[in-house]
Amino acid sequence: MKKNQFVKLAVIGVAASVFPLVGAGQAFGDYAPQPNDIVGVGGDTPQYAVDFALNGAPTTGAAGFDQDATVNRVVSFLATPDANGRSAYTNSVSTGAASTGLDPTDVLRAGTTATPRVSSSGAAISALLADTGTTENINFISSASEPTSGNQTTAANNGWGYLHTVEIGTDSVQIVADTTTNAPTGLSIAELLGIYNGTYTTWNALPDNGSGSTATILPEIPPSGSSIYKTFIADLTTANGGTAPTLAGDVKTVEQNDPTTVTGSSSPANAIVPFSSGRLNLFNNGYFKNSGQTTTWGLPSSFTSISPGVKFLNGATPDSGTAYDSPITDYIIFRESDATSTTPLEPGGTKNWVQTLFSDPGGTAPYFDKAAGQALLAAAGITPIYNDLGDVN
Repeated sequence: MKKNQFVKLAVIGVAASVFPLVGAGQAFGDYAPQPNDIVGVGGDTPQYAVDFALNGAPTTGAAGFDQDATVNRVVSFLATPDANGRSAYTNSVSTGAASTGLDPTDVLRAGTTATPRVSSSGAAISALLADTGTTENINFISSASEPTSGNQTTAANNGWGYLHTVEIGTDSVQIVADTTTNAPTGLSIAELLGIYNGTYTTWNALPDNGSGSTATILPEIPPSGSSIYKTFIADLTTANGGTAPTLAGDVKTVEQNDPTTVTGSSSPANAIVPFSSGRLNLFNNGYFKNSGQTTTWGLPSSFTSISPGVKFLNGATPDSGTAYDSPITDYIIFRESDATSTTPLEPGGTKNWVQTLFSDPGGTAPYFDKAAGQALLAAAGITPIYNDLGDVN
């Protein structure tokens, strides 16, 4: 059975003035999966890599794994309810009231009630560990964080053996700024530590940047549950001699991997934020679309790529240090007990879903290690790799 194609409209956000649409004709996982479907949830950072691998790459036209599915689908729910990677908010446009964040939900299995949408890597691991019913609602997760030793203890106590981890790609955290920024061409981790702890509040206060702008810097940071935040804070902690820095009062928490937090800020030329390089690659490749739709109903007649309006600060730094660029890894995580299942993914098949997709030691390469799967991961803006780590703790 060929997978149905879904068109996903965006949720109206704080700065929305048009109705965005992504990848017309691309399939998304927002339907109620059937009992034998394989279901995944995960964090915002790796979501497009998994989505492309399963559903195909609109940027290249390559088909994904589900294109050839005969009976059972593999469904990975996006961490964000909007296909342009944004969170959901109340509709301030029509009400005039200030927008507030919503708590979007998913129906993980047909016939079950909606549950809160998993929106971060940490939340994904927690959701998997809490899924202890007789029937699995969540089969796997995508994450930019490995399981901890405590997570593995919980998995063992659940009777799963351990959480099996597979590396599927690498990404990086870099600093982005508006294309017309007052920032230097690059910022080192030492300079960023001074900015985020409040030591340097203007650009010309940076060491050896006395000729820089006197404008006030607007440092931004993603929510604390996000992988981007955790990576950035870990790097600031290392630069601070191993002590977690106290963030200055003017550090603003903003949505992860959303360029409008910079371009729509009170002073775009002075705002900076850590950002996924894979996500900006997708923006620059024209994946995210705005439509020409101006009415509430009906499909738009034209689509234009969203210009992110931001760039990486990866050039020379005032202190002659290295511009900040911190690697992160995208993982797939599942129960080890599922790896030994004797139930094939498809009727009449010989391999279970773990062996087919992610891990088959001693067998043929699973889909995420095959050329087709690797090409789709690359199309999602990351660098594809494949390492079956097994029990990482």
